[in-house]
Amino acid sequence: MVKWQYKTLDWGEVRKLGAIVTGKDFIDENVDAGLNKLGDEGWELINVYVDGYVVHRSQKTIDIVSISRYVKFTFKRPIEKA
Repeated sequence: MVKWQYKTLDWGEVRKLGAIVTGKDFIDENVDAGLNKLGDEGWELINVYVDGYVVHRSQKTIDIVSISRYVKFTFKRPIEKA
């Protein structure tokens, strides 16, 4: 029977892994590069979900300036036998 190891990372953590690969910061391609890096390490993406929202409002008015989502990625890979 295969035993699995699981890992859950948020969008920012995946982006940081990608920044190591691309050598750049705060670019969209870092998420792709981070996902590819995890795949190269044997991790398989099994789930993506939104863990919550934050609404950012203007300090001068009650207008919504932006909304952030907390995106989580869950991966699995087989546990290697020693």
